[in-house]
Amino acid sequence: MRRLRVAAAVAAVAVLATAAVGPGAPPPPGGTAAGRTVVGDGPGAERSPEERGGSGPFGDFGGFGGFDDFGAVGGSTADQGGPGGLPRPGGLGPGRLRTLAGVLRQDRPGSGWYLVGGAHLVLDLEVAYADHQQIVLRFPAARRVVSVLCGPDETYAPLGYSCGASVSLDEIRVRLGRNGRPADPTATAAGRYANFWLLGLVERR
Repeated sequence: MRRLRVAAAVAAVAVLATAAVGPGAPPPPGGTAAGRTVVGDGPGAERSPEERGGSGPFGDFGGFGGFDDFGAVGGSTADQGGPGGLPRPGGLGPGRLRTLAGVLRQDRPGSGWYLVGGAHLVLDLEVAYADHQQIVLRFPAARRVVSVLCGPDETYAPLGYSCGASVSLDEIRVRLGRNGRPADPTATAAGRYANFWLLGLVERR
């Protein structure tokens, strides 16, 4: 029995010695988050299509490389253009996307919906009016709509509220719901700090 134990110990030591990283050898992939560099991180970092997760403007995070490549929020648009910075045939071209954003709020039922300023930034949106079915917002006329998202904050969400947007080339119509049923926007309010978040992208004309 003692010989079996000794033999097992010797075998374990041999396995560990084989798996160990020798002096000067690179460490295995992974490590702590603080020790890893994000692909494309830092100024002047170059990313190949493979590193970005695919060719074209989409990449990182399962196919979306960030809005900066489109110039929607003032980022680089160099890879969106053709020779001399002109738009590629069939492409979006430099700076062709516009960001729409705002925080919708109504302080108390019937007081009227507005876009919050100050601590929040309003981008190319204004409230036109609200009635018993919807809240209507307007923005500078676009050529095409990419997408507009609407979501309740941490105050509205636990109360069962939801929101959705119908979008034309210059207008957003937001409808509210509560627990699966339509909600009247004029009667909806959950306090002076509760809001619905809006974020959209459209192609400039």
